[in-house]
Amino acid sequence: MNRLKSPYRHVMAVTASALIGLAGALTLASPASAHHSEVKVTAECDTAAGEWVTTWTVNSFAPYGVNRYQFTKVEATHVLGGKATPFTIPGIGVSQGDVFPHQVSAPVVGTARLSGDATEASLTLRARWDNTWEEQSDSGASIKFSERCGKVVTPAPAEANPTATVAAACDGDVAVKLANDSKATRDASFTVSGTDGFTKTASVKPGKDTTITVPARNAARIKVTESGQEKPLFDDKPAEAKDCVEPGEPTGSIQMTCDALIFQVENPKDGRTVTVTLTPNKGDAQTLVVKPGETGTATFKAVEGLTVTPEAEGLDDASPIAWKKPAECTNPSPGTPPAGGGAGGPTLPKTGAPAGLIAGGAAALLAAGAVLFVVARRRRVRFTA
Repeated sequence: MNRLKSPYRHVMAVTASALIGLAGALTLASPASAHHSEVKVTAECDTAAGEWVTTWTVNSFAPYGVNRYQFTKVEATHVLGGKATPFTIPGIGVSQGDVFPHQVSAPVVGTARLSGDATEASLTLRARWDNTWEEQSDSGASIKFSERCGKVVTPAPAEANPTATVAAACDGDVAVKLANDSKATRDASFTVSGTDGFTKTASVKPGKDTTITVPARNAARIKVTESGQEKPLFDDKPAEAKDCVEPGEPTGSIQMTCDALIFQVENPKDGRTVTVTLTPNKGDAQTLVVKPGETGTATFKAVEGLTVTPEAEGLDDASPIAWKKPAECTNPSPGTPPAGGGAGGPTLPKTGAPAGLIAGGAAALLAAGAVLFVVARRRRVRFTA
């Protein structure tokens, strides 16, 4: 039986071959086109911190039945000062081995903070799915910053941090210590006011202090203000000084012997150090510094016309004191033994410690005209006849 050749047989064969080839091509191409990832990036300026906040989002695509994937390559860089520098994005990193931490249907989002001076940033990566299919080319995204993300700083107003400490002294004067803390950002301008019109001002730099003394006569009430403070730092009667014990008073005597003018100061144990300068009209001055519980003596060689002027803090009377020869120092009549011994015997020395003074005792003091001087609470010296 002879078959007749159909006119369409050749056409149908060509069409079938084409369909088979197309099916094969689709079979080979479908894994490559179905497995891929996409990266997107956004950025915002955090003006409070002066930083770019970049948000990176990765979406993965795979055929049905492929559920998880990993990153086999992650490279993130940003350009700062013309130089590309790597940075990390939390949550987007390379996984080792057969660990597939990401789900295909869920985007992976990571946030990274970059310097406000960065000019651009980029991320490139590759993915591998749990069916062992791996991207052969990079996926990625980049962003350029057209301006600098600057930190907005509102300058704080300049402020002083003033304090005032008021302390009364035993003599009634009041010391007002004015201070400005080192953290202050401007000078502190103080005004200290007392009674009877007393007013003084002071400007104190940060970290510095100064003291204004208000005399006792103006210290019945003290007010301290600072230009930037609404309320006074102090506005009251100062507290009285404590432990104000009257010191013991030193006593002094002036002794005149045949050959010397002697000054002596005795300071009790509860006294205060006394300093007296004695200046003669002939010769060198001497200074007596007598501490509590001590005695000091200054001796000047007696010559006709000798005067010695005492000087001390608070000295009430600084009149010169003149040496006068005691009556017993006159020349004895002929045949009279010399004072202090029989004919041919030793005489009292005229230099060194005055033995005649020791022997004469109180009588010598009275004959010479004893003088007492007193140091008061403020070391005020007073000479009395």
